[in-house]
Amino acid sequence: MSLQIEPTGDALVLSIDRPKTRNALDRDLTRRLAEAVRVAEADPTVRGIVLTATGEETFVSGGDLHEISRAVRGGAGPSVVLDMYEDLAVLETSELPVVAAVQGNVYGGGCELLLLCDMVILEAHASLAFRHARMGLSPAWGGLTRLVERVGPIEAPRLMFSAERIGAEEAARLGLVNEVVPKGTSRERALARIGRIAESARAVVAAQKRALTAVRMAMRGDAIERERAIFAEVWGGEAHRAALDAFFKRRG
Repeated sequence: MSLQIEPTGDALVLSIDRPKTRNALDRDLTRRLAEAVRVAEADPTVRGIVLTATGEETFVSGGDLHEISRAVRGGAGPSVVLDMYEDLAVLETSELPVVAAVQGNVYGGGCELLLLCDMVILEAHASLAFRHARMGLSPAWGGLTRLVERVGPIEAPRLMFSAERIGAEEAARLGLVNEVVPKGTSRERALARIGRIAESARAVVAAQKRALTAVRMAMRGDAIERERAIFAEVWGGEAHRAALDAFFKRRG
């Protein structure tokens, strides 16, 4: 099972559970995530979603490189990755608040996943790295657009171009996360956030989230589609193939 689903209090807790791939995102997992969110929306007792992962070392390591490598070497086009966006975007467009409880390091597409959540609680030992450039790619799921929204046009290039790893305190300073908490407490804190949200009427919170989403989309225009077109340009290119070769060589 790649996704654990656990009703807890006012929340539905979704735990990514793919330890052999360091919780990488593949097509099956993104479909499961979207379906779980839709089921939660239909349940009036659910007031929010907590998105977390199993293990202590990694929250999400990015896209599944085994799946991506098979696609590239089989001559598949970028839709293999681009099409996952429709399911991932459900986290942002859902009327339920989504709080990420981040218990480990986050890389590449995992950072894009966090940017789809309404709030992010990060444990103090964890770090983030937009490692797309090191993999010969650009974001596929709107991560660049949302990164500019969160940290502005000055810091976004630094994080993207350098692929540098930043700690929890810097992530909070930049506005990438809402709160930094001690190790082992992110889930508890995220559940408390949902509990506080549940004190207000579900319909009102849903209306506010619809409004927030509508404002963001109006401000973005066609930015995400332009960004995704750039991903398609570099998909399967020389740098991308070299990065895949180097990754699997290191893994033996």
